[in-house]
Amino acid sequence: MKRLLLVAVLAALAGSGSACDLSPPAATAGGATITTAQLDAQLSAISENSYAQCVLDMQGADVSSIAGAGQYTVSSSFASSELSTLVLEHLIEADLARRGHPLTAASLSDARVDLAAELTPTTTASPCPNGVEGEELVARLPGAFRTQQIEYLAAEEQLAATLGHVDLSQGALRAYYQSHSSQFQEVCLSDIAVESQSQAQSILGSITSGASTFASEAEQNSIDTSSAANGGQIPCVPVTEITNQVITNAIAGLSPGQISQPVYESDSQVWFLIELDGRQPVPFSTAQAQIREQLLSAVNTTVATEFSKLVKAAKVSVDPRFGTWSPAQGIQPPTPPPAKDLLSSAADQPAASAGG
Repeated sequence: MKRLLLVAVLAALAGSGSACDLSPPAATAGGATITTAQLDAQLSAISENSYAQCVLDMQGADVSSIAGAGQYTVSSSFASSELSTLVLEHLIEADLARRGHPLTAASLSDARVDLAAELTPTTTASPCPNGVEGEELVARLPGAFRTQQIEYLAAEEQLAATLGHVDLSQGALRAYYQSHSSQFQEVCLSDIAVESQSQAQSILGSITSGASTFASEAEQNSIDTSSAANGGQIPCVPVTEITNQVITNAIAGLSPGQISQPVYESDSQVWFLIELDGRQPVPFSTAQAQIREQLLSAVNTTVATEFSKLVKAAKVSVDPRFGTWSPAQGIQPPTPPPAKDLLSSAADQPAASAGG
C-alpha cells in the first residue's frame, strides 16, 4: 500500500498516555493533547528498534536523521517530523468524529491487513533485518508504534472513503474482484538467461526437439543465478507486478507449457527464453488490500484538496522546543542559534595567568 494523503512520507508514531500523564503538552491539535512524555516514549522506542526504523525507511522517512548529537538522544528534525505526524493524525481523527465516521474495529482490522501488504516489497527483497516483511514485520514492531501505524492508516483510509464516497464493504470489494478478474491473477514463469541469441536459439531447438528439457537446460546453462538451480522456476507473481515490457510481450499469447522465442533484455544485456508454467487466480482474501488501494487511490485528488482545507483551518499549538507549525509543511524544527552566539571550547578553559 502507498500512503494516501499529503503526509505520505511521514511515519505514523504515537503513544497512548494514561489518564494521569501530567507532562507538559508537546502539541495540541483537533482538541487533543500530545504530551511530551508520550512523544519521548515513542521516540525512544523507535530509536531502539531496528524493525521500526526499517518500516519508517520503507515509508520514505529519513531514518539517517534519527540520532541526536548526544548519547540516547534523537535529532530535533526527527522529533519534529514525528510530532508533526501525530498532529496530522489527530486532525484526521477529529474530522472523522465530526463527520460521524469514527474508526471501527472492522476498519482497524482492514488497516492491519493493508499495512502488512504495504510492508511487503514486490520487486525486491525486504530491507529489514533477516528479510522480515508483511505481517511478520508488523508483529515484530513495538506495541505502541504498531498500534499507531494501524490506527493512522485506518484513519487515512476512512477519510478517503468518506470524502470520496467509496464503498469498502465486503460486498463491494467482492463485486470489484469479480468484474476485474484479469487483474487478480498470478503468473508462474521459468526462465533461461544466456549471453547470445545463437545460444538461446540452440537451447530452444534442443527443448522443442525433445532432446532436452527446459529445467535441465536452465540448470546447466542459465546465468540467472536466482532461478537456475530450480530448473529456471521463478516464484509466481501477480500479473500487475510484471512491469518489464520485454517479459510482458514475450508471454503474451502463450499457453501454459509453451516457451517464448529468444528475447533480448537491453538493461541486463541478456537473452531470455521464458516458459509460461501457468496462471492462477489470486484469492479474494489476498486481493482485498490491493482492491481497497485501487478504489481509494481513485479519489486521491478529492482527498488531497479536502485534506489541505482541513489542515489550513486547524488550530494547532506547538511547544517551541519542537519547532513551529506550518499548514503547508507540518512542524518545522527550531532554528539553532548562530555560531557566533555559541561558546567556543576555548571559552571553557581557565584564563592563563599574567606570568604564564
